[in-house]
Amino acid sequence: MRNVVNLILMLFCVAISAQNVEVKGQIRDSENMPLAYAYITLENIKSDKIFKETYTEDDGSFKVEIPVGTYEMSIQPTHGGLIKKEKIFNKNTDLGIIQIEAKSIALSEMKAMGSKPLYRLELDKRVYDMERDPTVKGGSVSDALNNVPSVQVDGEGTISLRGNTNLRVLIDGKPSAMTGISNVGDALKNLPADAVQRVEIITNPSARYDAEGTAGIINIVMKKGANQGFNANFNTSLGIPEQAGISANLNYKTQKWNFFFNPNFRYDNSNGERSFTNVFLDEKRKEKSMEMQKGDMQRKRLSTGVNLGVDHYLTEKTSLSLSGNYRYHESKNTNTSNYEDFAYGVISGKSQRLENEKEFDTSAEANFSLKHEFNKNGHELNFAASTSYGKEDENSNILGKSILGNKTETNQITSNKESQTRNFLKLDYVLPLGEKSRFEFGYKGEWESNNSDYWVQSLENSQWIIKPGFADVLDYDQNIQALYSQWGNKFGRFSYLLGLRMEASDIKIQSKNASGKNKKYTSWFPTATFNYSLDNEEKNQIQISYSRRIRRPMGRFLSPFSNFSDDRNTFIGNPDLDPTFNDSYELSYITQIGKINITPSIYYRYSQDEVNIFRRKAELDGAQIFITQPVNVGNQKNLGAEFTLSAPLARWWRMFTNFNFFKSKMEAVYNDPISKKAYDLSQNSFNWFGRISNNITLPSKIEMQLSAFYGGPTRNAQGKSKASYSIDLGASKDVLKGNGTLTLNVRDVLNSRKRRSENYGEDYLSEMEMQWRPRSVSLSFSYRINQKKKRERSNREDMGGDEMMEF
Repeated sequence: MRNVVNLILMLFCVAISAQNVEVKGQIRDSENMPLAYAYITLENIKSDKIFKETYTEDDGSFKVEIPVGTYEMSIQPTHGGLIKKEKIFNKNTDLGIIQIEAKSIALSEMKAMGSKPLYRLELDKRVYDMERDPTVKGGSVSDALNNVPSVQVDGEGTISLRGNTNLRVLIDGKPSAMTGISNVGDALKNLPADAVQRVEIITNPSARYDAEGTAGIINIVMKKGANQGFNANFNTSLGIPEQAGISANLNYKTQKWNFFFNPNFRYDNSNGERSFTNVFLDEKRKEKSMEMQKGDMQRKRLSTGVNLGVDHYLTEKTSLSLSGNYRYHESKNTNTSNYEDFAYGVISGKSQRLENEKEFDTSAEANFSLKHEFNKNGHELNFAASTSYGKEDENSNILGKSILGNKTETNQITSNKESQTRNFLKLDYVLPLGEKSRFEFGYKGEWESNNSDYWVQSLENSQWIIKPGFADVLDYDQNIQALYSQWGNKFGRFSYLLGLRMEASDIKIQSKNASGKNKKYTSWFPTATFNYSLDNEEKNQIQISYSRRIRRPMGRFLSPFSNFSDDRNTFIGNPDLDPTFNDSYELSYITQIGKINITPSIYYRYSQDEVNIFRRKAELDGAQIFITQPVNVGNQKNLGAEFTLSAPLARWWRMFTNFNFFKSKMEAVYNDPISKKAYDLSQNSFNWFGRISNNITLPSKIEMQLSAFYGGPTRNAQGKSKASYSIDLGASKDVLKGNGTLTLNVRDVLNSRKRRSENYGEDYLSEMEMQWRPRSVSLSFSYRINQKKKRERSNREDMGGDEMMEF
């Protein structure tokens, strides 16, 4: 017993001696301008070891945690002069504004001396600094997401996170009209990458976040100036295939006010290709008939938008923000499809289908937020409110004619009008309990209303007639009320964050041609994160996290009537879909060996009532067609491993790699109410994908990035997607004394970014290949204002060698 007591006392003393404190501050120059990317180290005097190193943020701020002790703090601004000061840190310390003499330099010199990396691994998320990636200049956010670790974007713009397409996309930490109504991937194709600062990937979000999205959250953070005074960044781009864009980030900041105005315009005209082969089988699974389709797609897209707002700092502790955005998009698409039909190996018919589609989308959003910091460090209250409205109008004129076989012609028009209104209120309160513990709770109310009016008409005997089964008006209203609380604590090298979120869902579905449904349910979502540092420097850490999440079916997935794709393929929603619940577990090890960062992770996901797309053959007007429909099929298990490495191979060469391997298993049988058959939709597959990026500094200070991606074959319940690969290349050069940057990009160098898949059933086999856009080349130019003044000042101020700094 005495030994046990002694052991407990010894461990207590060790924990006390290993107590950490928080040190923060802000670095500014002699004219009170924030110094971004300054390199800060804290070296323990007794051990002569660097316990912590970091870079300042865009606003010059920094924050680190270190054990109690005496340290030599070194600050190295981007001009290279080293500044040192010895200080004892025995409690949480706010150093406030640290003002130093510093020369400013061109951006290329800043990069050469060391700046924030393109990718950062943090405890609760992975951060990709989009504005630092030369390969996305002049492109869209959809293009840029292809460079983000753990993320894939297929040829049609569908986004997946670790192989799971059910994710939540947020803009500045909240749902936004900028992500569109029915198709997030399409909306992000129209959002310029130049307007985005960074992307955050959160695979196991805490209780503060919405529970929607079983794969996790992708948070897109828009650019917003942080420097004092007036500053601006203008971006223009031209490319082949035909594309052009222009955007600006304007900002004016004083001690009390911050104004920002970010307009953008984008146009592109590109072609794509697709081909389908469907083989229909008899009872002996021998070919009975076959149809082949080859098509060309031409898309002309024009989009423009503006994001503007103002921040007002009422006091040092209280600030409020008011912002808004408007987006307009139009596209004119021409799809030409050529069909060939065969019966027992002999051609029996040829036909052509020409579709001219026009789409017009608009959205507007207004946001308000208020933040108040109390006297105690970390004690704060945050309030946010938002309202948005969006609408999408799609109209098509479809002409079909037979070239061989029965001489028939068809003329059809389709219309799909969608609108969405979304409002939410959010309140978060954080209360520190001691120096290392905090309690947080909050509320969020979200009210969403969606309307869809869809119909197909055919020209028969000189009259336009609604096509039976292809017309519906659907109203979908969703009301979600959420409460959450979480408690975090840290002692010694161990920390944890425990949370619980409650969401009460009230969903109403009303169809014009079917009876309405009202689904009410309350769900609980626990979250937990445990972290242990193996050393005081926190260079080797182990993290275990858990979260429970939900996927609520929405939009066209719930409409009981057909959505017309073409006369051989149709989509039908399912109003009886149930939500999918997901339990996610993850174990990560974060280690730093010198300048090499390595993060291996193991994750496991268990999903209940998983939704799959079920495809079956049917007959319509005497012709063979395929019908796809979402259905709940059963439970699914995913076990995966992820490996991330960031390493400098030379002073001029840094490499980043990310590999994902996961095994998916599902046992499911679907009883089809139409065919009255039971289909085995079980699957057991192994999938993987990987990405390698190389950042290279060439002579004449040319920055180059070469990225390669490979995605292995992916199996699903009724087929598989074939392997895909692509290479992107970008190079940038600072000009005009560092105020401008020229960037040349080649996306999909090998012209290999295609989607290829196979599907099969008991009486058919299908193959598909699609290339949404061919290889593209673009040249972009960025020009920054508010740099010349700094250079002129640096000519007058020469600080020389090291300088001691007073706190």
